Amino acid sequence: MSTPVFTITRTFDAPRELVWKAWTEPKLFEKWFGPKGTTGQVKTFDLRPGGILHSSMKSPGGPEMWAKFVYREVTPPSRLVWEHSFADAEGNLVRHPFQAAWPLKLLSTVIFEEAGGKTRITLTWTPLDATETEVKAFEDGMAGMSQGWGGCFDQLDEFLASAKPA
Repeated sequence: MSTPVFTITRTFDAPRELVWKAWTEPKLFEKWFGPKGTTGQVKTFDLRPGGILHSSMKSPGGPEMWAKFVYREVTPPSRLVWEHSFADAEGNLVRHPFQAAWPLKLLSTVIFEEAGGKTRITLTWTPLDATETEVKAFEDGMAGMSQGWGGCFDQLDEFLASAKPA
């Protein structure tokens, strides 16, 4: 069974240092991370290999959803790698709230590249320790991942535009 890989790339009109900070400073991260219309809150942020990000996002009228990242690599300002999971408020891993067959863990890699005064981000996701059923759910969810990460990156783009020095 081959492991599928989801990839999305976006170029942001902001210097790499600012884009890196948006991903690695909790007060900045919670301003943009999540689908459009959600509000985020970071509960724990320990940016180092083995460290944890535990955060929540809430949409109007929707349930509060928690995420847990366990960082594997932190290479400023060019690379972040973590295990990405849904969690509960205490940080325990839980199943996807809307897709029970979703993998419990995804390996996430984000590459930050200079691009002529702008920053190109390439994000990849791949299932970790997943069953065949979980891999199939991941493959079937790729269109939704494009939409979800696309909306998240739209929010990051808006945040970066407001955060850039004039």
